[in-house]
Amino acid sequence: MKIVVTLVGVLAGAFLYSSHNRLLLSAAICGLLAWLWVRLQHLQARLGNLEYRLNEALHSLEAAKQSSAQHSESPRDKAPASSEEFLFEIEAQEPLPPREVPVRAATAVRPTPPPTRPAVSRPMPKKAPQKPAQQIELWNILVSYFTGGNVVVRAGVVVLFFGVAFLLKYSAERNFIPIELRLLGVGLGAIALLLFGWRLRVKKPAYALIVQGAAVGILYLTIFAAMRLYHLLPAGLVLPLLVALSILSATLAIAQDARSLAVIGILGGFLAPILTSTGEGSHVMLFSYYALLNAGIFYTAWHRSWRELNLLGFVFTFAIGALWGHGNYRPELFATTEPFLILFFLFYFMLGILFARNQPFDFKGYVDGTLVFGTPIVCFGLQAVLVRPYEYGLAWTALAAGLLYTGTAWLLFRRGGPAMRTLVEAFMATGVVLGTIAIPLALDGRWTSAAWALEGAAIVWLALRKGRWMPRAFGLALQPLAGFAFLTAAAVPPPNLPLVNSAFLGCLAVAFAGFFSAGVLYRYRDSVPTARMESALPLVWALLWWFGGGLQEINTFVYSPYRPATSLAFFALSAALAFFIGEKQRWEDMKHVYKALLPAMIFSFAQTFWTVNRHPFTHGGVIAWPLAFAVLYTLLHRDRQSSLARHLATLHLGALLLLIALVTWEAAWWTDHLVRGADIWPLVTCALVPALFVLALSRRWNAAVWPLTDYRRTYLVYGLTPVIFALWGGSIQINLINAGGARPLPYLPLLNPLDLTQAFVFLAMGFWSTTLTRHLGEQPFGLERVPRLALFGGTIFFWLNAVLIRTLHHWGGVRFSSQAMAASDLVQTSLSIFWTLSALMIMLWASRRQVRVLWLVGAGLVAVVILKLFAVDLANTSTIERIVSFIGVGVICLIIGYLAPLPLRAREGSETS
Repeated sequence: MKIVVTLVGVLAGAFLYSSHNRLLLSAAICGLLAWLWVRLQHLQARLGNLEYRLNEALHSLEAAKQSSAQHSESPRDKAPASSEEFLFEIEAQEPLPPREVPVRAATAVRPTPPPTRPAVSRPMPKKAPQKPAQQIELWNILVSYFTGGNVVVRAGVVVLFFGVAFLLKYSAERNFIPIELRLLGVGLGAIALLLFGWRLRVKKPAYALIVQGAAVGILYLTIFAAMRLYHLLPAGLVLPLLVALSILSATLAIAQDARSLAVIGILGGFLAPILTSTGEGSHVMLFSYYALLNAGIFYTAWHRSWRELNLLGFVFTFAIGALWGHGNYRPELFATTEPFLILFFLFYFMLGILFARNQPFDFKGYVDGTLVFGTPIVCFGLQAVLVRPYEYGLAWTALAAGLLYTGTAWLLFRRGGPAMRTLVEAFMATGVVLGTIAIPLALDGRWTSAAWALEGAAIVWLALRKGRWMPRAFGLALQPLAGFAFLTAAAVPPPNLPLVNSAFLGCLAVAFAGFFSAGVLYRYRDSVPTARMESALPLVWALLWWFGGGLQEINTFVYSPYRPATSLAFFALSAALAFFIGEKQRWEDMKHVYKALLPAMIFSFAQTFWTVNRHPFTHGGVIAWPLAFAVLYTLLHRDRQSSLARHLATLHLGALLLLIALVTWEAAWWTDHLVRGADIWPLVTCALVPALFVLALSRRWNAAVWPLTDYRRTYLVYGLTPVIFALWGGSIQINLINAGGARPLPYLPLLNPLDLTQAFVFLAMGFWSTTLTRHLGEQPFGLERVPRLALFGGTIFFWLNAVLIRTLHHWGGVRFSSQAMAASDLVQTSLSIFWTLSALMIMLWASRRQVRVLWLVGAGLVAVVILKLFAVDLANTSTIERIVSFIGVGVICLIIGYLAPLPLRAREGSETS
């Protein structure tokens, strides 16, 4: 009731002052007065209630006095409460709810008849104010904590908690305990933990190793913090401490056969110079220190095959050496750097042999591939930097290393027995590679890389025939090295002839080697278990070089505007060639290459848009795009029976969307070109072409033509849904921002190109929605019938509003902008009348069909119109437009009330019938 009266007051105030500057103020004042009036009525009702209850209490008091006079009880024992006390009890009671006036059945004060039996007045109990359930629960928890059990102890715990927290904060802020004592305490605790772990090594070995590892880690961190964070220890002292700690951990590891401790020790040893480095120092001292650490690793490897220890030493030694060389190496340091590189190379060369020798009997022949192959690769790369000033230094290095590996392989073959056969093959392959590298180092890098790639393919073929996996792995690894050498080859003059030049021929050689290796491996897929998986790697590698070389030639010899179309045609022809080769050779992986054609087409589409910026059929696109689509759909049709046919729906979906976008862009460009950029014509084409696709596919939903026979749901549901969504969003945007001009045609409401195209789009949407629901059992956009109709109706209503506004712009002279439309009396009046007429049509139809929900929608629209009248139109009732709006809306509302009454509910209808 308060809300209703307040709203009435607000509307009354708005009627009193209709100008903009007084409308809100008058409405607020009148609303406040109405609210105060309601509160006053409420207080008067409560006062009447209290008067009624007071009179009733006085009558009860008189009756009690008469009763006490008739009996002989002592007045002191049975005396009733005084009137002041009783009145105090009445006021102390809980106030009545605001809407209850009064609570008793009687509505007026009347005298109470004298009681037939003596009545004794009793004071009414006081009611405590009720609290919410959560507050009561929280209060009960607090009360139970401080009242249950030992109250003093529980309260003391709380106080102590706060006291300790304040003490810790105070000591941290004022640094009562020196940092030296803190670090010393942590270090002594770590030493005690280490001794404790050592004593438990027999009873609980696993637990003891964990404790010792934690203690060593704490000591490392403590020493590092004392030096780097707090500057309490000099670097000259910290380095020996860290070295001693690493030796200690390694000793404990060997004594307990615990590789985890050895790893921690060697890790600390390698990190020690890094943590203590000040940026100044001799690289000779650094590498000498690392040589001692590697000697320790070598000594450990002589007794234990701990691969983790070897890998840590390998990574730290060469990674730190490479980092130092990148920032500090100079040619004059060659004499003091080269010996250490050779020494480290020999260390890990021998570690690979020791690791293979120390394997258990069941794993004899097992080699560490990282050390066997990583050592020559890393050292050769570092050596290439050191010997750069020397013309044939790298060639001599490769030759010497090749002789070392082949000689060692021969010795191991003679003395190692069959158990070392794998290592022999690895060393022999490495020696052959190094010898191969040594020969062409002085030649053109592109021809050298081509030779390496072909050599790798030949090795793969021979390895497969002999059934050896190590040479096969070497042949496969040689081809990426060849490609890397090709890319890092010295720059040569640009080629003069297309296709016949060293760059393209080198790419062809690398690609041919990859194709050959992949094909040979695929043929051996039945006899070699991993051949199928291995063949995919060189195939991808070969495709990268094939397409990379072709695109490089196009970029070099083709004029810039023609590059997108030429690249697209190259991709399409390559996809067709790969498919037919795979079909001829029964090579399934090669047949799948054409699936990359669609991403290439999408990329070409984007490249054309951003570079050419005209239309896709220009500069050769009129040939390339039909060719690409013809190849794609031809190969999709030929591949429809493959094992991956069920995954081709994605390609069909992408091809459909790309085709619609391509045709739409081309048609819009030609429309704009023919009418010379006149207003709405290109936008009309952008909506008309996708709508034609939607209508055509929806009408031919059951056509017995491919690809609809296999992918009907893909095309009609998943393919057209984004198109419909784009049409819907585009319609909303165009109706918001475009005035609908279509020169040279005059503007006619609903008969102009924009509105006719909009109606056609709605027709296509409706036909598509009907096809999905009736024939395919799908709900468009996942919406049920009622939400879908509401969305469709709201969109049409929005479009009709846009038609009205465009008509007022062209025929009424209102400027087409949001500010001008909002300030125009003609626009506001037209909208009010149109909205009310729309509500009339909705409610009339709903009343005839007895659709109560739809009638309520129309009623809501009427409510919006009325709110708009009082919020917007009322600000300027002096104009004829606003007066017409009020009168017109009122008349239409009367017509609604007469012609379209509220439909009955289902239950009400059944009762009346």
